[in-house]
Amino acid sequence: MHELHRAEYLEALGIPTYVPRYVLPLAPAPQQAALPVAAQEPVANPLPRSADQILDSVAREAPATELQPSAPQAQAPQVTRELESLRADTRAPATAESVVAPVAESKQSRVEPFVLSCWWLGDELLAVDSREPGAALPVEALFNNIARALGWHDLSREQDRLRWPLAENRFAAAANASDARDTCSIWLEAASARRPVKSIWLMGQQAREYCSPIPLEGEVAEWNGIRLLSMPSLSELLQAPERKRDVWQLLQSVYPEQTRAR
Repeated sequence: MHELHRAEYLEALGIPTYVPRYVLPLAPAPQQAALPVAAQEPVANPLPRSADQILDSVAREAPATELQPSAPQAQAPQVTRELESLRADTRAPATAESVVAPVAESKQSRVEPFVLSCWWLGDELLAVDSREPGAALPVEALFNNIARALGWHDLSREQDRLRWPLAENRFAAAANASDARDTCSIWLEAASARRPVKSIWLMGQQAREYCSPIPLEGEVAEWNGIRLLSMPSLSELLQAPERKRDVWQLLQSVYPEQTRAR
């Protein structure tokens, strides 16, 4: 397991990690660990590391007359000509197919970073909403209205955000959909185990695609005794208010007791 996955698992389990980049104030002075004793006379590797090194050694050993610029190519040693040909082959430019194909595959599988808003309402609900960066929309007010319509506005509430990827590492490979799905689904399973609820709402494309612990074929599913509801995000409902009717009809079918008098 590399450092990126280790940090993601620790973050999903709620274990914060921090490594200072410099000596903190009032911290004890760092101590150098004991190092093995270096060899007194290191033995150099007798084998050449590249074709260029072989060419340099051959050029140094060749007579001065063979290094004149006016000397014909036919008078060069046979080994020099063979090494020149080998070096030209190894430095041949890659074909367009060999370069474009991996880049296109990486771009297709790469997933841009995203943020999910999470609300807990007592032991009734965990709502995971896909946020739209840069859209100043009153998503909090809309969620409060939905909770009030279901009679859950008086329940204890807690709010959090899930950022993916959990740890930024510019030296690691581009995170793809499989990594996002593993990270977010593991976070959802850990969150539901730590704080059991009766329903989980997956709102928006990122929440449905990456957080669902099981494949969703419709709007309602069952997972470990928990109802999973798939619905548009709060941002989508604010941008397309006509979709609120469909969401309300879904809530009426799933929660008939809570919506009967409303």
